[in-house]
Amino acid sequence: MKEERQRAILALVRRKPVHTQQELARALSEQGLAATQATVSRDVQELGLVRTGDGYRSSLAPSVVSELVLSLRQVEFLVIVHTPPGTANLVARAIDESDVEGVAGTVAGDDTIIVVLAEPAAADSLKVFLGA
Repeated sequence: MKEERQRAILALVRRKPVHTQQELARALSEQGLAATQATVSRDVQELGLVRTGDGYRSSLAPSVVSELVLSLRQVEFLVIVHTPPGTANLVARAIDESDVEGVAGTVAGDDTIIVVLAEPAAADSLKVFLGA
């Protein structure tokens, strides 16, 4: 049931813009898959969906990552990255999974990420990755 629902969610967001979890729940219901908003919320998180101005997207392509970065500020071995509310974890995960050289790790809140650098010069590679 869960796998079928998640496959349906992915198909929906690939087919047309879906802007809210309520829209997803309604579309699932129309397909005979009843799901509460809380269930859809968990599915969205597990699937790693990103909510952009164009609706949910099913992957963190570099263009999506750069779209979510509002600002960067380097302070010695740290880079502070600001994102829209609720998207910092997704951008931090993309940074961690990208293996940008010189990035030791990330710590993410709701809309702010602290990127720890192995050396200050690594900020250049990070800026390229983030499209900044």
